[in-house]
Amino acid sequence: MVQTALSRPGVPRLLVVAGDVVGKRMAGPGMRAVAVAKALAPSMSVTLALGVAGSEPIGLEADGVVVTEYRSRDELELLVAGSDVVFCQFIDTNVARIAVQRNVRLVFDLYNALPVETVGAEVISGVRDPAGKDREFSELLRYFRFCAQAGSYFVASNERQRDYWLGYIMASGGILPSTLDHRSADDLIGLAPFGMEESDPVQNRHGLRGRHGIREDDIVVLWAGGIWDWFDAETPIRAIAALAQEDPRYKLVFYGTVHPNSTIGRPPAVERARTVAKELGVLGTAVVFLDEWVPADERADFLLDADLAVSAHKSSLETHYSFRTRILDHFWARLPSIVSEGDWFADYIAREGLGSVTPIGDVDATKAAIRRLGDDVEAREAVRSRIDGIREDWRWSATTAQLRDRIVGPLRDAPEPTLLANVDGEGLPSIASAPASGLRAAVSRTRVGRLASKVRRRVRRWTGRTQRIRA
Repeated sequence: MVQTALSRPGVPRLLVVAGDVVGKRMAGPGMRAVAVAKALAPSMSVTLALGVAGSEPIGLEADGVVVTEYRSRDELELLVAGSDVVFCQFIDTNVARIAVQRNVRLVFDLYNALPVETVGAEVISGVRDPAGKDREFSELLRYFRFCAQAGSYFVASNERQRDYWLGYIMASGGILPSTLDHRSADDLIGLAPFGMEESDPVQNRHGLRGRHGIREDDIVVLWAGGIWDWFDAETPIRAIAALAQEDPRYKLVFYGTVHPNSTIGRPPAVERARTVAKELGVLGTAVVFLDEWVPADERADFLLDADLAVSAHKSSLETHYSFRTRILDHFWARLPSIVSEGDWFADYIAREGLGSVTPIGDVDATKAAIRRLGDDVEAREAVRSRIDGIREDWRWSATTAQLRDRIVGPLRDAPEPTLLANVDGEGLPSIASAPASGLRAAVSRTRVGRLASKVRRRVRRWTGRTQRIRA
């Protein structure tokens, strides 16, 4: 039986629908759902709903959050019916329609520009041919058009994304002359970027040093996350391979290369990166891959063993609209960042002096940046000092402030979603929230793709229909 948080007089009842695996081993989307629930709990009654295969209940009672599992659309409907507001990235659209009809407000979490990630993917929904990829991509766009019409409020991660999504929402009929009602852009879509824990990291054991061939005096450069289509692992690998010839203390570590969601697993980009390291003769020596996903509550053991952190990407549309959530772990662990130019965080890191920004694909510049900060302890400490100056801005309590204020404030008085007007008459898609929560992770084989068939199967099972499901 599903359970929701007890009502508290005068505060909203919020349902957070987790978009990915939640448990001991979880990736960014799962961590985000947990963190948002915890951050908002002091201000409202919060229930965290888990429906993705592989999730396991976690104890959040001390944080004021009720955690519940649902196994069917009917159970999700019950959870929605007992709420005033639903916060989600993916949700069964049949359930969403019912929510809108009952005046349960939907807040869509658009913290990553998933259509932008998908459009350049190698494979979409298991399809590689251009015509098939176009078809699957169009179905993804239809889902987000539904979101645009069903949502009462939206959040993005930065101003670039906010502008992208605002245009998307308007072009999708989510804003009409009759519903604008003198609202500003801030009333429609706010900022709720990924954050970092309220407490500082504590190391309980060495995750890297003394293991994997890494010595106490090595200079460890950490790639703190997965390797997806749009990332460029080859450039830092080549940079470290060259550095290791000059100073064998330099080590590059990739952790979490196999996703905890079994539907996603190990992306092809990981194999390509390993091949490059093997060809350069540094696989397992100067370049180390740790396949097992690091449990969320143990990642400090790895982060605090590093001296620097690196994140490199390709030049792409995804780069322009991205928000690299792994950078928050860099800040949390006070690690200077070596990053590629072109995305929002590159501009921020350069402006605040939080590391070094290098041209995309430039091995020599990446090597020089790593060497400069790796060899110069005083330079690293100066960067750490500047990181200290911005860390409070990135605590979850700060990054969720606009979302919190909107939910406890004027959200209930916002105009009804345009979905009720059925302005375009288009049959909009159904999508199952649990597997589709495949989040961004789907794009890499692609992350949208591998989950799509599971979405279809589950919706068919729930609805008893065999129609094509547009996921």
